[in-house]
Parts: sequence; structure tokens; C-alpha cells
Amino acid sequence: MLKHSSYAHLGRLLLTSMLLVALSTLAVAQLRYTVNRPILRTTQTYVQPAPPSNVQDDTVPDGAVQDDKMPEVVFTPQHSVPISWETDFEYAKRTAELSARCLLIYLYADHDQDIPLDFANLPIIPACRNFETVVLDDTFVRAGLDWFVPLKLPMDALITDEDGIEQSIYTLPGFEHMLGYPGLVVMDFARRDMPYYGEVVGILPFLHGDSPNAKQTDVFLNLPPGTLTQRTLTYAVRIHPDKPLSSDGIPAPIVVQLSTEHAVFQAERGILGHHNFGVRSYQAKAVLGGGMPSEICAQSRPGLGLFEGAISCMRAWRNSSAHWVIARKYHTHYGYDMTLGRNGAWYAVGFFIH
Repeated sequence: MLKHSSYAHLGRLLLTSMLLVALSTLAVAQLRYTVNRPILRTTQTYVQPAPPSNVQDDTVPDGAVQDDKMPEVVFTPQHSVPISWETDFEYAKRTAELSARCLLIYLYADHDQDIPLDFANLPIIPACRNFETVVLDDTFVRAGLDWFVPLKLPMDALITDEDGIEQSIYTLPGFEHMLGYPGLVVMDFARRDMPYYGEVVGILPFLHGDSPNAKQTDVFLNLPPGTLTQRTLTYAVRIHPDKPLSSDGIPAPIVVQLSTEHAVFQAERGILGHHNFGVRSYQAKAVLGGGMPSEICAQSRPGLGLFEGAISCMRAWRNSSAHWVIARKYHTHYGYDMTLGRNGAWYAVGFFIH
């Protein structure tokens, strides 16, 4: 009887030990799972507030309590010194001429203007406000402005012509490519020996009520010298999200000239192709002393403006594997240009020597 009791006691001890080991193993396993899995935090992290908008939202979600005492969200700029904008077109143009700089014109929209009916349903005023408070406060954008005489004018600004007649600034040569939108326009008064001296050489319209971001604006402000069509197509290449390298080389005059000539050739005939590529290759190598030539051509769909036409041609190159192989690569010398054809389509050319 005593022997049986001892065995029973020993059995209980063994069972208790096994239970403790099992519980310990479960606890360790639970501990490991808890440590290794991500912890869900209920505390809110701080997010940089967006700049104040001119569009007020009067809607209140169901169940929410509207607190009139909540502080207004205020955008805090990085730079305390405001941009010194000129406000007189003729004076700014003369200043750019005397200082041999380009004139940067910012055409803006606000509530004090008569907004064209075509833009009545577009958020062009908030876009301008975002551009002024956020984009123009970027450090790289501020640095890029040093190359320009900055001029700020409302969209409804009137310019007096040689006959003393007032007209919209959008009627000036080159401004028609803005399509009436707010945005940036560049006139070149820095290169007196070039045929595009005093002309519009850059446009950045706020299409569809969207302002460019800081990176896009920085690219626009630092485009290489050239005509309006050359710089617009180069801009389309440089802002592409896949970051092609074909415009990172030297825009050699002979290479740029050949891209222009072939763009005109295609536009005049309404045809797309690499006609006379051998002749262009020979001419470029003769001037540059050799190299490996390559070329890409594209055609936009009809009816697009200059800016969207350039974006369309770049998109066509990206969607073609054969063209993208060339467009994405670095080339020692490059030339980009585009011309509007009689059929309303833009014909774009990229010519390269490596």
C-alpha cells in the first residue's frame, strides 16, 4: 500500500513537472511572437501640414463636432526673405536686357481677377497658391531664380503695343503656347548673338489646374540654352519618372541642328521615319571627329499644344522598347527638337553621337 502511494505521489510530481515545462514553452513562444511581430501604435505621428487653401470646405463628417476654436493650419516657410518680384513688364524686360539675363514671368491667378470661363471649374487659384507658398520656397528653386529677372503679373495683365493699343499678354509671340493658363514663361535676353534673343524660350503652364512640383520647377529653371521647342522637348525628357540619361551630355550645335532639320523634314511631309539618317550621321561625325550616331523619332496625336505634344512624344519613346534603349542611355552629344506638322501633330527628333 505504501509502495503504491509512493508511485502515485511520484506520478503527480512528474505530471506537474511536464505541465510546468509546457507552460514555459508556450510562454517563450508567445514572447518570441510578440517581440518579432510589428507593434501597432495608437499614437498619431506628426505630418507636415499642407499649405492653406483658398477653397474652403464647409462639410462636416457625420458624428464630428465642429470646433470653431481650433487653430488654423499655417504653412511655415523655409526662407524668411521674400522673392523680389518686378511688377512692370517693360521695366523688367529692360532690366533683363541690361543685365544680360533671362526674364522669368510668373502669370498667376487670384480672387481679384476675372477668371476666364474656360477655367471656372479648374483649381487654378489653389494651384497658384501652392506654387507660391511651397514650390517657390524650395531651396533649389530659390537658387535657380538667381539666373533670372523675376516678374510677377496677373493672368489678366494688359500690354501696350507699339500703336498704343492695350492687349492681353497672351497675345504676345510665344505666349499663345500657354493656352491661357497661369504658369511660367521665360524670355531670353542673355544671349544677344543667338537668333532666339528676346524671344520666349520656355513655358511651364499649370495645365488642368495643376502646378508643377519643386523638382519639375528646378528642371525647368536649369534647362540648357535653346529655342522654345528644343527646351520644351528636353524638359519632357528630363522630368520623365524613369530618368532617361539621353539629355545629360553636351547639346552640340551640329547635333541640335540636325535634330531640328529632320523634325522640320517630317513635319512638312507629315511622315514619320529616319529618312537620310546616313547623311546626318556623316555630317555630325565630320564636325565632331567621329563617334557612333543614333536617332529616335516620334509623332504626337493631332490637336495637342506644344507642352502636351512634347510629353506625348516622350511617352511614345518610353512605350517603344527599341526607342527606349536609345533614349535611356547617356550620349556624349545630343540634340532634341520638335516641329508642328500641317496635320496638327508634333514631330519630335532626338539625335545623338557617342
